[in-house]
Amino acid sequence: MAPLKQGSFSNWLLAFRAPKKPRGASGRYTCVVAVKAARRAASKERVSATAKRSPWKRRVKLAVSFLFIALTVSFLYFGFRFYRELEWAAGIVPNLDEEISKISTNPSVIVSADGKTLYRVQTEYRKPADFGDIPQIVRDATLAAEDHRFYDHSGVDWLGLARAAFVNAKEGRSAQGASTITMQLAKRLYTGTQRTFDRKLKDMALAVQIERYSTKDQILTTYLNQVYYGSGAYGVRAAADVYFGKSLDELSLGEAAMLARMVRRPSHDNPFDDLDRAIRNRNLVLQRMLEYGMIAQDQYEAASQEEVKLAPRRFGSGARTLAASYFTDWVLETLKKEFPDLDITKGGYRIETTLDLELQEYAEKQVAEVIEKFRKQKLTTGAFVLLNDSGQVLAMVGGADYDRNQFNVITHGVRQPGSSFKPFVYATALSSGVIDTHSRISNEPLSIEDPVKGRVTWPKNANGKYGGEVSVRTALASSINVPAARVCIDVGPQTVSNFARDVFGIRSPMAPVPSLALGSSGLSLMEMAEGYSVFMLKGDRLRPYGIVRIVGPEGEVVRSYSPKFQRGVLDRRVAEAMDGFLRAVITGGTGTRARTVENARGKTGTTSDHRDAWFCGYTNSLLGIGWVASEKRVNGRWEYDPMSRVFGGQVTIQIWEGVMKEAVKKYKAREDVLPGPSSIPASADPDPDLTSLPSTMPPVTEKTHLPLRPETLLRARLLPRFQVPPSEPPTRCPRRSFRANLNPGRPANETRFAWKSASIAA
Repeated sequence: MAPLKQGSFSNWLLAFRAPKKPRGASGRYTCVVAVKAARRAASKERVSATAKRSPWKRRVKLAVSFLFIALTVSFLYFGFRFYRELEWAAGIVPNLDEEISKISTNPSVIVSADGKTLYRVQTEYRKPADFGDIPQIVRDATLAAEDHRFYDHSGVDWLGLARAAFVNAKEGRSAQGASTITMQLAKRLYTGTQRTFDRKLKDMALAVQIERYSTKDQILTTYLNQVYYGSGAYGVRAAADVYFGKSLDELSLGEAAMLARMVRRPSHDNPFDDLDRAIRNRNLVLQRMLEYGMIAQDQYEAASQEEVKLAPRRFGSGARTLAASYFTDWVLETLKKEFPDLDITKGGYRIETTLDLELQEYAEKQVAEVIEKFRKQKLTTGAFVLLNDSGQVLAMVGGADYDRNQFNVITHGVRQPGSSFKPFVYATALSSGVIDTHSRISNEPLSIEDPVKGRVTWPKNANGKYGGEVSVRTALASSINVPAARVCIDVGPQTVSNFARDVFGIRSPMAPVPSLALGSSGLSLMEMAEGYSVFMLKGDRLRPYGIVRIVGPEGEVVRSYSPKFQRGVLDRRVAEAMDGFLRAVITGGTGTRARTVENARGKTGTTSDHRDAWFCGYTNSLLGIGWVASEKRVNGRWEYDPMSRVFGGQVTIQIWEGVMKEAVKKYKAREDVLPGPSSIPASADPDPDLTSLPSTMPPVTEKTHLPLRPETLLRARLLPRFQVPPSEPPTRCPRRSFRANLNPGRPANETRFAWKSASIAA
């Protein structure tokens, strides 16, 4: 080939760019350009034709290629990770027999006075069972619901995994799971419930390891002892007890199928919360058992129509009896408060209590019957607490329905006591020497200044009768409001408040206002029980308690409880005088319905708006406090509405009367040993021994009209231990305040009072 001339290559490029034939070009150049142009045109034609013929084939080929690459990479990644997890799992050698042996079979228990179990104190209620104790229908139902190929795979059901992946991809959601029973057991024993890909791989690796070291029967037995069935029950044996009150061999086919389905969503699928859903799930399991050949057609039809009979619902750990739920809550609170470092949930402790289960069940029955009887008068709840003369709580009904409302009114409720507070007022006046047992008090109402209504007459008597004078005995027995208010003002509301706190053990805040005499400050039933114990014990005060002793896991006594008394908090003569007055309430006052109870003494109480109705009473050795109300739930809170003319002496006293009759009958020997009510003479003849109460204070010699003495509004005559320091500022009520404007020119019964609130409970 001849060498190119200088500049020929650049000329050739210029010629190639130009499609036109240059001047003077040879024919050979024209031929080359034409051939290249023809080739380009043919190539474009072929590409255009291919694109027109099959555009989707290219896309399919590309998609398949990408999918193949993705699957290959995923498979390699999954295989590598699974291999790594297998190496990790190889270091774990599971011992399923040991896992079953770890289950505590000796939980802490709270027992009644006669040794009956009230509550198993454990976070998990378990009753382990051996493989031979688990019926075939229970095993088959579990396999049908969770893993019907359990005996065919080696820990991981690869076929089921592929099927679940296909179904979930088709549905576009997680419609089907692929966890085997062995994988679920691995999750429960080792990996936890965190929903991650790593945890799933660990479950699979551990499942393979478990299958390597354990038999299928061991795995199934451990699973049925570990799985959670809701309502605090762990294990199928505990679940059978909680939901049906049966042992495993007593379960029917339908009950076994219902239990088998609960393990997926125990908080939603248990029959206590949604019986209809539980029945649908039961029938679904029965259908699967029929498809897998585990049961026959006639068995399926009979079980799917089976009536569900549930056991009474239990609470907490699934081991609490329906009776005494409020009491056991109180015991647990006491343990937590007094023994913060004692973990009784670990098992082995025995808490022996004072509860008389027979009287407890009778008290619950009485409360329910009275509520049902007066439901038309808007009565919906009630409470009752019964103590003996040592302070032991024999029965405690903290509300009408524990399932509906777990709030214990007895220990935590603060309700206005109404006239049942009046004995504390009269006891204060007797102790301070303002009155004696034969004083006569004016029944003329006071004239007060109300900021809204102006001058009004206060307080109002329930019978609408005023005027004249009445004895202390009559004023208390008939629950007349005016004399109680006058005595409270004469002694001093602050004095009454201090006396109630120091002598009667009232710890709730009490507003030092005249309406305190009518029970305007809220108290708890337990406080009222402690206060009335001073009258029952003739001057001593008891402290209610419910625990007798705590026995440790090794049989050692961790703590013993004994009666707690405060001796001589009230002069015995004052206590005996009040005891006689409270007997008059029963023999001829507002509490005559309780006359059927031997040696009964007590006081009724009803608030002016009929939101609370009380009866507080006692016998020689027994003390009971009853209360009823109308409650409803509003925006997540419990509120109390007025009832329709429900009085403590007509309604609440029926609860007290019914329970106390049974209690007196049961503890008759104790009743006969103790002295009866104090014999305060009914006549107006003065008793020289009682007119000088207490001996350290001068007696009140005036037996007729008890005027309002302004000086006692500011400085009460008290026993030294109850003296209010002069420097102590007066306590102001957060809701209302009272101010006495002393005017020498105004009659005593028209002393002017200014109120910031006229809301007074009588």
